Amino acid sequence: MNSKSLTALAIAGLAFCSTPIFQSCRTTEPASEQLSDAGITSKIKAKFVGDPDVKALDVSVQTEEGVVYLTGRVENQFQKDEAGRIAAETHGVVKVVNHIKVGDKT
Repeated sequence: MNSKSLTALAIAGLAFCSTPIFQSCRTTEPASEQLSDAGITSKIKAKFVGDPDVKALDVSVQTEEGVVYLTGRVENQFQKDEAGRIAAETHGVVKVVNHIKVGDKT
């Protein structure tokens, strides 16, 4: 391989590897809020794992500008309500949007 080929390969590799970095630039949130949102999501997921009433693997958590979006499917209304309560009581949460479905898929 000549030096031009290596240079082209290196540039292509950098462009490919930096794509996830640029994906995070889609938001208008300041970096401090992005980190805070990630922290909120992590805290909520950790609480779900420690809670016997919420099946952590059945509930997805997404946080955007302090608003927590819960999705997934649980067995009963109590589990849905408990997930919402846990999320709402987490420091930094502005609002919870609970889109968790209850019961079996129909």
